[in-house]
Amino acid sequence: MSIEQTTQQQQQQQPALRPFRRALWLLVGGLVVACFTLVAVNLMSGPRLTSVDVDTTAVVSAANQRLVLATNRQLVEVTPDQVDIAPATDFQVTTSGNSVVISFPQPLAYNTDYAVSVRGVTGAAVDRQSSFSTEFSTSEPSLYYLSRAAPSVGADARALDRILRTTVGSTETSVAFATANIQEFVPMGTELAVVTVNDDLANALYRVDADGTAEVLNLPGVGLVHDLQAAPGQSLVGFRFTSAADAAGPRYDNVLFILDLRTNASTPVADLNGDPLSVTTWGFMANRADIVAQQYDSTMLLINPIDQSGGNPLENEPELDPPVPLGQFANLTAFAPDGVRIAVSDRDGQYVLDLSQGTESAIVPQSVAGTTRYTAELRFLAGGDGDTETDRYVQRVAEFDPATGAVRQYLSLVAGGETRTVYAPASALETIVGFEISPNDQYLAVQVVPNRDSELSDGYPENAQATDATTLFVNVATGELRRSVLGFDATWQ
Repeated sequence: MSIEQTTQQQQQQQPALRPFRRALWLLVGGLVVACFTLVAVNLMSGPRLTSVDVDTTAVVSAANQRLVLATNRQLVEVTPDQVDIAPATDFQVTTSGNSVVISFPQPLAYNTDYAVSVRGVTGAAVDRQSSFSTEFSTSEPSLYYLSRAAPSVGADARALDRILRTTVGSTETSVAFATANIQEFVPMGTELAVVTVNDDLANALYRVDADGTAEVLNLPGVGLVHDLQAAPGQSLVGFRFTSAADAAGPRYDNVLFILDLRTNASTPVADLNGDPLSVTTWGFMANRADIVAQQYDSTMLLINPIDQSGGNPLENEPELDPPVPLGQFANLTAFAPDGVRIAVSDRDGQYVLDLSQGTESAIVPQSVAGTTRYTAELRFLAGGDGDTETDRYVQRVAEFDPATGAVRQYLSLVAGGETRTVYAPASALETIVGFEISPNDQYLAVQVVPNRDSELSDGYPENAQATDATTLFVNVATGELRRSVLGFDATWQ
């Protein structure tokens, strides 16, 4: 091809390229203008909400959970009066970089739609304000309770006992596990540990998974299990064990055992002398594996049941730290949800022990004219508010009238030095057997016998209950009776 032909082709292509170049420059110019416009708008506007982070399960099960509102700017400090939450609840606000962090000192209500708005939010670099809002809905964890079959009549076989799963906010109920002669149970996350009574009146222990499949767990021998408890997240189950009279092998009398679910092996807890520890009562600290147990001589012991050997639990014998004495008290009453406080009592009074601080504070019952008043049972609330945290609990109060011999029972909420009755029996014949508090402090599960004059026992050798044992679910804030079920030992998952 000649030079002249090439030049002619280039001259023919140039007119065709000019519109393309013009369009390209127009596009680039438009993008530049748009970018400058966006930058200008961004500089002139306030911070924008870019993401919301909240665990809707954790906020109803534990105190001090957080809602994090992230923005596109570094922020000037946001104060509590800039935040509105509906329904109203206690909260604290901190500002961290580009985020507004809202903390809830107490768990939130179940099955509730929350609306959160923040106004007057200002960027640190540009003095422009904005407001934003978000919404989230909380969940409700399942609870379990034990419903025993009616005693058999004549030669008829007794029906199966059932552990039922439900929620306070719904009447829907499903069977988590069914078998003959269930003595007691305890939830372990999505699983259950279940004690049953054999034909020889000795006990068996099972691990039940979420679909109801049962696996036998190894007991120290033939005998009786008492006070079954679990440490969630630690793969540990504990119980007191007493050998049957004719059992072979080592003999135990209310000895505290810890069963490691990883190995299916039970190990006796050692006392201060290294011998198997016999206890009257015991329990895991909340959200921890640590144990507080009471010896026969009333000495309270703090015990770490975690294997300290560092070896493979399937190959090595566990090595445990020696227990730590906490003092002598007549009763171990309750464990606080914070995992560091317990309630104890002796003949001189009732006390809260803070094991993290080594402090002791008295629980002072209010006097009632003409009666002798005492606290029969106590349960700590999950939330706290600074210095008054140790005063937040529900107690079962009994008032004895020496003139008539009558005993009046009721449940009283103590918070910030003030008391309020949250449940009283519907009739003089109703008896409060016990109670539990939901993890978010919203409901009481009150176990009652409706009529003690007509009460009949179900005849179990251990943990016997009235055949009409009933559990009432009461709103702590309002005293409203939300629901009742025929059964007992209500426990939240």
